[in-house]
Amino acid sequence: MKKLSFVFVFFNLFTTVTISLAQSSAGPVEHMNQFTSREEVLSKNYLSYMSEIAHGSKARKMEKRRTELITSIKKALNESGRIKPHNGDATLRDAFRNYWSVLLSVINEDYAKIIDMEEVAERSYDAMEAYLLIQEKAEEKINNAFNNAVDTYNVFAANNNVTIVEGKSSKLSKRLNQLGQANSYVNKIYLIFFKSTVQEQLAFEAINTNNINSLEQLKGTMAKYAEQGLIQLDSIKPYKGDGSLITACRKVLEFQKAEAVSMSVYSDFLIKKEDFEKTKKAFESKPAAKRTQADVDAFNKAVAEQNKAGIAYNKVNNDLSKRRENVMSNWDITKKRFYTAHFPKA
Repeated sequence: MKKLSFVFVFFNLFTTVTISLAQSSAGPVEHMNQFTSREEVLSKNYLSYMSEIAHGSKARKMEKRRTELITSIKKALNESGRIKPHNGDATLRDAFRNYWSVLLSVINEDYAKIIDMEEVAERSYDAMEAYLLIQEKAEEKINNAFNNAVDTYNVFAANNNVTIVEGKSSKLSKRLNQLGQANSYVNKIYLIFFKSTVQEQLAFEAINTNNINSLEQLKGTMAKYAEQGLIQLDSIKPYKGDGSLITACRKVLEFQKAEAVSMSVYSDFLIKKEDFEKTKKAFESKPAAKRTQADVDAFNKAVAEQNKAGIAYNKVNNDLSKRRENVMSNWDITKKRFYTAHFPKA
């Protein structure tokens, strides 16, 4: 299963402090710019990192990039520690240093937990929800620290007669916002896709382990979640006029809903296989000289029924495999095209 392409949100945090300044005094403006310039470096490093993940790279395989981002944050902290207070006022420096310390803690510690959960989240919807909740909590920590930095920034500007001019968003700010919006939209649809898809995956594991009861339960759940997902998709609007992801997800769910019905062939095969094994064991436990015609007939009947079930199994399985490959391939390609259209690689 494709991983979920999951979002760790910083994008709205980095836009406010890259605004232009109407300089009324070189001293305070220069002091302020020492922090905004470092924030821009961190934003670029983060954007590069998250861009790769958004386009399909596993977070675990991006450890080098995460390490580089951590190094950038540490550098900003070390350098800012050497910045002197402006006329004895250290509030701006302390606010940014607190924000970057929180940022470092989240990337270094919280995000490490997120990486550890990555594989587990792909096996359970509940685990996926927990996985996303950790991201939300991490974002909340950063938001609180950043908002304090912004408030302090604005107070510092006012106290030093610096006029902050809210101009157009910088190119970097726009890209960070594009990433956030695109990821938020994809994740909403991905969770709908994931809920029934993980049941499908578990159903095939039940088939491979000959677990008939589990298969019966899972195929029912898969059909239920697929139906629920189709209803949810009806309430989601196209993204900036692009409804391709909704359509791709709908095709997957429609297939899974039909697939659940076809899986009765799998159940029948497993039942016939189990019956055959019992009959075979009983047949072979008797010495050849003691086997009756009834024993031979029962054995031959079990062989014939298993063969018949096997033929039906193979036919349905081949058909479903081709259809599954088509809808899943379409989903993956559509998701990649969606990101290419709405958020090209950094």
